[in-house]
Formats: sequence, C-alpha cells, structure tokens
Amino acid sequence: MGAGGECGGILGLCELIDRYGVALLADFRRFYGIDLTEALYGSRPTAPRLLLALVEELPDESAFAAAVRGGPQHRGWTVTAHLLASVIDAVGEAAWVTAQANSRKRIRRPRRFPRPAAQQRRPVTVAALAERFGADTGGGVIRR
Repeated sequence: MGAGGECGGILGLCELIDRYGVALLADFRRFYGIDLTEALYGSRPTAPRLLLALVEELPDESAFAAAVRGGPQHRGWTVTAHLLASVIDAVGEAAWVTAQANSRKRIRRPRRFPRPAAQQRRPVTVAALAERFGADTGGGVIRR
C-alpha cells in the first residue's frame, strides 16, 4: 500500500470492488469469515486500508486471484498447478524425443497440457492513471 493517505485506500478499494466485487464478497466470507458489505456499510465499518491489506493477502486459489488472471477458467490454476503442467509437458517432450530418436517412422509430437488462456495486458501509463483519477495533466509534475 502506498503513502497516499486514507483517500488512496478508499479509491483503490472502490476500484477493486467495482471490478471484482462478486469475487471479493465470496473470498472475504470463505477465507476470513467476514461479510464484506457489513465491513463496508455496517454499523461499525472497517478501515479501507485494512480491507486492502486483506485483499492483498488472499491466496492464489481465491476467486479474486482467478478474476484478476482473466476469469473463472483460471480457478485452481495456482503457481503450483502451472509448474506441474510444465513438468508434464517436459516429460512428454523427453519421451517424444527418445521415441523419435529410436524410430524409423515419424512420430507425432505430443500436445501441450491444456491451460487457461492468458489475458493480454496493456501497459498502464502515468497519463492514463492521472486521467482515470481526474488529475489535471496540464504539464509538469502533479502536486497535491
């Protein structure tokens, strides 16, 4: 979390809830036993910085992590699962190379283990961030 003060925490949390609200609702209940709507709008609301810290610590198998990666097809695809798929591919490739080297016929190359499609990300520029948060970009440094 940045040093942007309380306002930065609220803006960041609002943006996350706008994009991934359903996933965050499910994950807060599943992993923390917290009703997110109660934490936001209840009689004793939780500080946005605390909620952001909890979002940052959600595990790889969370619905939020899957949504950030590209959608529900990414559920269950943790770092370990990706590494295991790579090992399966490497073993298949090694077996194919060995079989091809010892055969007179052409052997079909093995298919890669199916993975969810990767999401194409565009780099974010400072100008785009300033525009998103309504800052004046009339040249020079943005000051508070």
